[in-house]
Amino acid sequence: MIQRGNKHAWPWLLAGLFAMWCAPAQAEGLQDIFRSGNEAFFRGDFATAEQRYERLAGAGVRDPDVFVNLGLAQARNGELGRAILSFERALVLRPDDSDASAALAQARAAVGKRRADAQGEAVVETRPPLTEALVRPYRENTLALLALALDAMLFGCLLVRRLARSDSVRTGLGIAASVAALSCGVTLAALVVKRGGHRDGRAAIVLREGSELREAPDPRAATRARAHEGGSAQVLARDSGFARVRTATGATGWIADQDVGIIAD
Repeated sequence: MIQRGNKHAWPWLLAGLFAMWCAPAQAEGLQDIFRSGNEAFFRGDFATAEQRYERLAGAGVRDPDVFVNLGLAQARNGELGRAILSFERALVLRPDDSDASAALAQARAAVGKRRADAQGEAVVETRPPLTEALVRPYRENTLALLALALDAMLFGCLLVRRLARSDSVRTGLGIAASVAALSCGVTLAALVVKRGGHRDGRAAIVLREGSELREAPDPRAATRARAHEGGSAQVLARDSGFARVRTATGATGWIADQDVGIIAD
């Protein structure tokens, strides 16, 4: 995985060079940062590797290999919630990445094992909700282009049907238009799910085990519930260093900003 990153990340890294050039305080190039992160990972210095990859993410690099490598380093450092967040971000950028999917599953299993060791038993998420799982393999751009193509097919069929003289041709075009309309509707629904339009807030991951869900955005407010590391959540609002979230279990409350990470920027 680390080696693979060298191949795929260059276009994104090169795209960010201009931004780095405009910031004299950051004399080290993005390619050098990525290379040094890989080297640190290979020699077992996972803390330095994580810092290197985090620096790339902080510079605006949005490459799936950078996020996968970051997640692997975080997992080695025992930061499983952050690793899950990184793998989820990689899958947003490249939904069909089998390595990222496998790493995400392993990280979630590791979270479950750690919680079971501490509490005696644990129930953890192993997959997204069914609707999200169905659309995960597809990119937003792919769904959008497919919807446009089906829309064009629908109106093309209707237009030609008006000009056709043969009843059989008109019948066939009517059937084709109906199929195109149905397929377009399904594709648009999938696009809405992919973009998170079915959610009340923004998809996020809890980063710390036992994170407090408070009644108000105040560290002195009473704790209403606690969230589990690596668990899914929706960020509904933000205020004074806190985020109002709803967890996968339905619990709501205000969690410290540093204890939750948004999946998609």
